[in-house]
Amino acid sequence: MARDLPHPTPEGALIRRVRESLRPRVTIGAAAKEVGITPEMWGHIERGHRSGGRGADRVRVVAPASTLAHMAYVIGLTPADLASVGRTDAATVLTEMRGGELLADREVMEAEIDRGRMWVVVPENLSEENREVIKRWAEEMASRLADPLDLGRHE
Repeated sequence: MARDLPHPTPEGALIRRVRESLRPRVTIGAAAKEVGITPEMWGHIERGHRSGGRGADRVRVVAPASTLAHMAYVIGLTPADLASVGRTDAATVLTEMRGGELLADREVMEAEIDRGRMWVVVPENLSEENREVIKRWAEEMASRLADPLDLGRHE
């Protein structure tokens, strides 16, 4: 009897989607070698699970922040890409890897908006009042993106 396989983690799905879209093609083996992990581990992270052994259920696999940041670096993802799938821990590591001094004393702020979520890099000590301003800005940007032909009508 076939078992239901767990869904990939959001970050695993992102890594796979981007890696498979790269040209020239990047194999799991080549990417894993750059990161210093096995191709099997890379595949487990993309799929979000690994075998639990003979007859056992699949085991959920979630990459440590450092490993995920290195994977993201190899395939060209940004800290914002990682934050967009809820991995702000890995986004912070990737920021540091890419010259974090440019973003020193910053954090990734998640703004809940009508259509979902948006992530914005802001100063760590940003006031609640300014956070609300950014949230309103994010909502406005989301509404503009929902109707790109309407961009010129907002003033």
